[in-house]
Amino acid sequence: MAPFKRTTIPAHYQNGQTFGRPSEFRQEYCQLVIDKMAEGISLTAFAGFIRVSADTIYQWIKSHPDFSDAVSRGNPSRVLWWELKLMRSRKGAETSAAMFALKNAAPNEWRDVKHQEHNHHLTVETLSDAQLYAIAGQAGAVIDGDFSRVEPEADTD
Repeated sequence: MAPFKRTTIPAHYQNGQTFGRPSEFRQEYCQLVIDKMAEGISLTAFAGFIRVSADTIYQWIKSHPDFSDAVSRGNPSRVLWWELKLMRSRKGAETSAAMFALKNAAPNEWRDVKHQEHNHHLTVETLSDAQLYAIAGQAGAVIDGDFSRVEPEADTD
């Protein structure tokens, strides 16, 4: 291996000839990835289908705008396939598998939402001056003490 990066083209290379192994990318992969994703398969499975590595697929997405566009158009078709599969499923394991696939294929729409409700009955009026000073002086401080209702003073005008 040469200690320095080659910056010039050797004299025996023709115009446009490049170094290294030629890319295995073919233009027909653009339509093929759309078709295969419409069958519910992932990009990794597509890589296996055409016998390349998943890293190669992600490199093609970076270097071939038309392939990147095809993958972007194939993703919604993949989600559609899994949603239809979920609606048709009748068994627990089949339903769970479809939901798992959807959570990975479309995490923004198919995620476990954990809703937690926080109820508290404290207002600023119920806190003493010492408690308010503690809150103002130290963010995130926990205040211990008894809470009592302090009625605002009435105007005597």
